[in-house]
Amino acid sequence: MRYSDGELLDDVREVGDELGRAPTLQEYRDRGAHSATTLYDRFGSWQATLAEAGFEPREPTTSVSTEELRADLTRVAEQLGRAPTASEMNDKGEYWVSTYRGAFGTWAAALEAAGLESAASGSRGRPATDDELLAELKRVADEHGAPPSYQTMEDHGQYGARTYVRRFGSWNEAVEAAGFEPAEQDSKLSEETLIAELHRLADELGEQPVSTDVVEYGEHSLATYQRHFGSWSAAVDAAFEED
Repeated sequence: MRYSDGELLDDVREVGDELGRAPTLQEYRDRGAHSATTLYDRFGSWQATLAEAGFEPREPTTSVSTEELRADLTRVAEQLGRAPTASEMNDKGEYWVSTYRGAFGTWAAALEAAGLESAASGSRGRPATDDELLAELKRVADEHGAPPSYQTMEDHGQYGARTYVRRFGSWNEAVEAAGFEPAEQDSKLSEETLIAELHRLADELGEQPVSTDVVEYGEHSLATYQRHFGSWSAAVDAAFEED
């Protein structure tokens, strides 16, 4: 049965009415009648779903102590059974990842302050080797289809997709190193695909991405945006000028 947009949004509103505020994604998963995947497929992101349902998206929080941040990070880690990714923390935590970066400098530093190992660590807490990263990429490909996308790796991989970008230079280069043909060559990427990726980054970071965010966390290289749009600022204008 295919539910209408109105039925999906009404259910989100009902959960919000029970809580007296906009629900987090985890709260909706616990209380709602529909899957989060359905909402993501229909509206694009949890924040977009909340906006469509008439809720004000959560704003980044800055007036919070490092103790409170560590406590909430620990809570989410215990819920997951591992250190959360940045996108998971935005969905399940009380504070935006940008708040953690403001307090600790980097997301990795926040994880370290909470006594957690980042997803880039291999066994015994040491950094994962290239072979371990590629073996995990192949495992995800076997289970979820080859080649895996950046988002598939974020959702199902032991290591965050951004780890591959940092280690291999780009997501496509990591895919090639694992022996797969990238799903889309850089020259074939559409502007819509690149803009969607910038919106994904904004949703994950809790703020409009800057060029260094693309380098550190993006699926495509900064040069890709410059080639397609003429400059980085033009890419930002194309993605966010109507926001």
